[in-house]
Amino acid sequence: KQWYQRRVRGLVISVASNVLISSFILYKLWKARSGKAYSNLPTVRVLMFPDGGYQCNYWTAGDCTHKDCTLLHHITNKTRLKQLLESAENSIDVCMFVLSCAVLLDALIEAHKKGVKVRIICDNMKISGSAYKIKDGGLDVRVDNSPATMHHKFMIIDRELLLTGSYNWTASGAAYNRENVLITDEHHVVEKYSGEMEKLWQKFEGSTEIRFEPYSSEAVIRNRFVHRQCDKS
Repeated sequence: KQWYQRRVRGLVISVASNVLISSFILYKLWKARSGKAYSNLPTVRVLMFPDGGYQCNYWTAGDCTHKDCTLLHHITNKTRLKQLLESAENSIDVCMFVLSCAVLLDALIEAHKKGVKVRIICDNMKISGSAYKIKDGGLDVRVDNSPATMHHKFMIIDRELLLTGSYNWTASGAAYNRENVLITDEHHVVEKYSGEMEKLWQKFEGSTEIRFEPYSSEAVIRNRFVHRQCDKS
């Protein structure tokens, strides 16, 4: 009888040990898989504007000595966009309605000088103010000269990181407008925007002439009249 009890006790201990070991191994495998899945989730960030002013270039360089300086002494979201441009290694695709911010244009030109492939698609009615800077910087640009408006506002870095939102690339917009930029590396979303970039790049092939076509005075007067009428209502 004692022999039988010892055998049963040994069998129970063996089974219990195997269950514990198996459970531990399964837990480790689950944890590893969970960690891997979590690490593969897309990165999503959001930049909200306005910055509330302009960043002090002297502060950025570390030597602002003006005690009454009214410029911003902290990193702005516009600067964060510039840093993302500077991080590009292979390519930057920009599809932007308004493109006039000197800080961001300079970052594109510097990336181009480093060998990064920079492509820009813009609207003919909103690019004329930056035309000479873009051309002198050697940037590859194609223009929508159609009657329709090229109203996209997105950028793709290294075909891996997408930035899109309401923000046009203007200095005053970053400083004072209520704008947003969403940043994501979610693959299928980046691919959708990359596909749109390629489609428009092909569509505007050969359309590299930037036309200087200001609104006619008659159109300006008409628009002002409409706005005044709206203000009265």
